[in-house]
Amino acid sequence: MKRRNLLAAAALTAVTLSATTLFAQEIADEQVLRIGVGVDDIRTIDPHFSVGTGEWPIFASVYEAMVRFPRGSMDAANLEPALATGWSRDENGLVWTFTLREGVQWHHGYGALTADDVVFTLDRVRDAENPSPHAGLLSAVTGVEAVDDLTVQITTDMPVPNMPALLVNNNIGYIMSRAALEDGVDPQTHPIGTGPFMYEEYRPRESFELVANPDYWGGAPTIENYIIQFMPDAATRELALMAGEIHGIDIPARQDAIDRMRGVGMEIDLTAPANMFALYLNMSLEPTNDARVREALYAGIDRAALAAYFGVDVAYVENSALPRGYVGQTDDVRIIAHDPERARELLAEAGYADGLNMSIAISNSNIYLPPMQVIQEMWRGIGVNLEMNVVDHPTFHRIIRENANPVVIYGAFRYPLDGTVYLTQFYHSASAIGQPGQVINFSHFGHYGASVDDLIEEARFEMDQARQIELWEEAQRIIADEVAVVPLYTRSYALARSAQLDIGFETLSRSAYEITEQARLLR
Repeated sequence: MKRRNLLAAAALTAVTLSATTLFAQEIADEQVLRIGVGVDDIRTIDPHFSVGTGEWPIFASVYEAMVRFPRGSMDAANLEPALATGWSRDENGLVWTFTLREGVQWHHGYGALTADDVVFTLDRVRDAENPSPHAGLLSAVTGVEAVDDLTVQITTDMPVPNMPALLVNNNIGYIMSRAALEDGVDPQTHPIGTGPFMYEEYRPRESFELVANPDYWGGAPTIENYIIQFMPDAATRELALMAGEIHGIDIPARQDAIDRMRGVGMEIDLTAPANMFALYLNMSLEPTNDARVREALYAGIDRAALAAYFGVDVAYVENSALPRGYVGQTDDVRIIAHDPERARELLAEAGYADGLNMSIAISNSNIYLPPMQVIQEMWRGIGVNLEMNVVDHPTFHRIIRENANPVVIYGAFRYPLDGTVYLTQFYHSASAIGQPGQVINFSHFGHYGASVDDLIEEARFEMDQARQIELWEEAQRIIADEVAVVPLYTRSYALARSAQLDIGFETLSRSAYEITEQARLLR
């Protein structure tokens, strides 16, 4: 062999050995991952009923769907096979067929995944006596059938071209084990899934621990124990991250918090789509049953200043009931300018010339309490004295579903990113608090004032997108005219992690880190 070839071979061998050694040194000896989430506790980790912050990172690592987003994203244009290896629809577009992955095992000895589990899951979501808050996504479904152990057919009464996108790893798409639930396992606290991590222990108001699934069809995880710690205080989470006690956290999406974490060497991930925050004005309670009071409260908020409070890189003002970036969104609606003088005039007309006293419950979560404190001060300037009873996050979610607050601040994004789910959950009369299928219609829209039910229903099944958009736009104008909501801002999610945590892919979406079999801890 020529000297040049010998040298090249030696160099290649050295590089290979060096890379192998480096890789071996990269992996930490202890693979116990700790993630801090900004809640006191969970309400439920049943994915079909969960609407709370801090629950998704638990059930997303345990359950799987037939179809999934590319890891780290919510890119519906590039869906990937998960529990299903393929899918197709018939020529009429009324029957979708999904072929399941063979050999997938349920956790803790509950056997193999079959088509019967899929039928059980989708029937459970659509159960008329106890429907999922997300069941509206499947309103066109008339039947789900197991053709054989690995084949499922879903029949609809009209074409649903985006059916796979509705069955992704996002709430109703997560498949549950018929055997586990019929065995009495409580999915609110004890998940049985097929994913890379399995249930180990739930410690109320402390943590939720998962362990690696060695038989995961996608390959055994490197992480051996995955502990989600409930840490409602943002400062406590930051200190724990800097001390090396945990590896990743959600942080307030404010410029100062982002700069502070970057300044101590943490990796920052800003993600979207993100929550639009709004104030929902309860038209069933005094004093917000008076349109003049609702308009005054709107005019009393400087929404641009509120968005600037979080930082220009992470927040922007919203103007309509549907967030910017959603198909069908329009700013061609009634927008009430910040006008404290006009707000005081309206309150006087409504009989509150000497001031208005209101009391609400508010979460201690950093996503709700700080902005509400800013609004409290703004309203003080127009003669509104807002008393805030600060409660833990699960209690807040309970109280606002008991129709106790005249005003509810709430942040949300809903998939798919159009008017279908968002407008249904917040403004359809069937979604109003107190209704059998209540979701998050905190304004009681449709029971008081005007209604947009017909527009929402027509748009849901409209195949002409131009007409569908017209319907959603008209609904937004009606909602704005009633002043049922004060759109505030959309605020990106902000996450921070130590350099020791390698997620395995870029984090582009979600409000928490997506932990899969690809995650690992480095030295």
